[in-house]
Amino acid sequence: MTSHRASTDGLTGAPAMKAEDAHGDQSSNGHSPTEGNASAAPKTVSDPRLSVKPLQRKERSGQPLDPSITEESVSRLVETFYARIRQHPRLAELFSMGMSKEWPEHMEQMKGFWRSLLMQTREYEGRPVPAHMKMQDLEPEDFADWLTLFRQTAKEECEPAAADLFINRAETIAKSLQMAVFLKGMVAPMGAFEDGVMKAEIIAAYRAQNKE
Repeated sequence: MTSHRASTDGLTGAPAMKAEDAHGDQSSNGHSPTEGNASAAPKTVSDPRLSVKPLQRKERSGQPLDPSITEESVSRLVETFYARIRQHPRLAELFSMGMSKEWPEHMEQMKGFWRSLLMQTREYEGRPVPAHMKMQDLEPEDFADWLTLFRQTAKEECEPAAADLFINRAETIAKSLQMAVFLKGMVAPMGAFEDGVMKAEIIAAYRAQNKE
């Protein structure tokens, strides 16, 4: 749901990881994947292993995850989605306050982000998570609205298989961002998310424990 001043993408949708790492599985309970063997400690959003340097732009030599995903289809989805964001009273305000770029530049960055994820181009260079963690007014409902608009747009603009891929990545991104924003990088417990949105009682319990 993408945006703060300092190379941010706002409520984009970008995970706290390399763009290509977002292809990895994320369990529906919101846990981050582990590395190595089963005894390895789970990664959290604040894990230094996830604080990677921006990717250097490379030749777009990757293969799309579905044949119907092209530069044109990515651009169409991004343009339609952000046109709807700008018409949404709450999300439009969040984006306008948080973006460090003008809309045309932001749109190009988001196209590169989604090409990196779904076409494996490795061209995305942004790091949106720190920006989201600075946003004081984000609520679970904002992520719910962002996901609703994204799902609607993907289903309308993409072939079914491609839409499923876009939506899966968006939901993974939303979970990672919510753990960063609401749990300050802690791994969410099992059952913390409902339809991609962190449950209010999970956030309330964290805030009570940490006396926020």
